[in-house]
Amino acid sequence: MSQATKRLHCAHCHYPLGQCVCHLIQKVTGDVVVWVIQDKHEAKHAKNSARLFALCYANTRIVNFSDAEQMSFFFSMVNLDNTLLLYPSEQAVALEALQQPEASAIKHLVLLDGTWPKAKKMLLVDERLTQFRVGKFAHAPSSHYEIRKSPNSEALSTLEAAVYALECLGDLQIFKIRHFFSSAIALQWSKQPEEHKHRS
Repeated sequence: MSQATKRLHCAHCHYPLGQCVCHLIQKVTGDVVVWVIQDKHEAKHAKNSARLFALCYANTRIVNFSDAEQMSFFFSMVNLDNTLLLYPSEQAVALEALQQPEASAIKHLVLLDGTWPKAKKMLLVDERLTQFRVGKFAHAPSSHYEIRKSPNSEALSTLEAAVYALECLGDLQIFKIRHFFSSAIALQWSKQPEEHKHRS
């Protein structure tokens, strides 16, 4: 592959042409709107998984936390009655424990996309986020995002967290995205230079 080709990116998935994942995409629709509040540095990260999730799940909205207009729009579209913020605080309810009537009432799922320190900072900087009901995982699956280092064994990528949360809320078709993620990781891994494979 020439250097010029390596620099070209797919217009749809925005990955380099040699790592284009468009042929792997599994389209999924759902009633829950997934809002990804994204740290500005995470948005530029080559291994960010939120954009992979958005390629599959049509009801995804990615919001730049540093953009006041985008944040204002986000808050105008959600309300306290049907919104759940995914964050492992002491007050958070385990999503696995939600009964169906309660789970089906959730129409907006909010994830903070960034490192743990960045996610904590988002909550401190914009206190409006702390008004939402908070959910966490009691028995989260293991992460399979080997291409990017995790701070601990229990950490999930944003895509994996969104998928598992939607499964807990009753979306049984969301498993298709997990299959897509595995295929996309395998493709990206195969294209990585050996010295890059274990960088975060």
